[in-house]
Amino acid sequence: MKYNYKTTDIYYKSRGEGKAVILVHGFLENHKMWDGLIEQIKENHQVVVLDLLGHGKSDGLCDIHTMEQQARVINDLMERLGILQATLIGHSMGGYVSLAFAELFPEKLSGLVLLNSHPFADNEEKKKARERAIKTVQKNYLAYIKAAIPSFFAPDNRTKYKKEIEKLIEEAATMKPENIIAALRGMMLRKDRSELFCKQSGYPKMWIIGKKDPLIDPDKILELAHRCKAVDYIELSEGHMSYVENAKEMPEIIKKFLKHNNL
Repeated sequence: MKYNYKTTDIYYKSRGEGKAVILVHGFLENHKMWDGLIEQIKENHQVVVLDLLGHGKSDGLCDIHTMEQQARVINDLMERLGILQATLIGHSMGGYVSLAFAELFPEKLSGLVLLNSHPFADNEEKKKARERAIKTVQKNYLAYIKAAIPSFFAPDNRTKYKKEIEKLIEEAATMKPENIIAALRGMMLRKDRSELFCKQSGYPKMWIIGKKDPLIDPDKILELAHRCKAVDYIELSEGHMSYVENAKEMPEIIKKFLKHNNL
């Protein structure tokens, strides 16, 4: 289903009844990444998925899709659906968006899960890497997608999950280059929200990390995890794409988190 947000169309779907859980996909992804999890939690929850600005079936809005702007899309959708509070589960960039939502609309959060994500801002090295990515997208966005998506997986899983990677590349290839760039710019400009993630109270939080995630700094992650006493911290065995690489364990962990916290 689509609705109009400002001057653009946003795709979403809602399944099940009960306390609301909103699943927020990552960069170069769309709502389909959540299909397996939806089936496992829709019996006891209202599960809402959407395509963020410029992803999947949602159109772009401007040259830079900031994390705050994406968070406001989620808030607008909640208001349209009459959802007063929800648990947000964000994968990768979806975690950045969920953290922006936590800062802007804390009273609307009943729970927060960062999946293969983190609350840090880009350092200078990462910003330069995003600038290089933007230039690559401008020259040949399909080549960028074909190189980027396999790099999200643990190195020893890139052959194992060849079919899944090919499907993800096919899905991402439907994005317009200008929307890929808008997302890269939005991530590059995002704020550091590590203190907010650690200290903001009023709802339960969980952090799920892959031990072989090639996109994170494990030492930095662990240092913050040790300081975040009120956050459940889970390490899975594989890489950045836990919904593929840890497809059995990840949904069970999320179901336990929701049940334990009465979400």
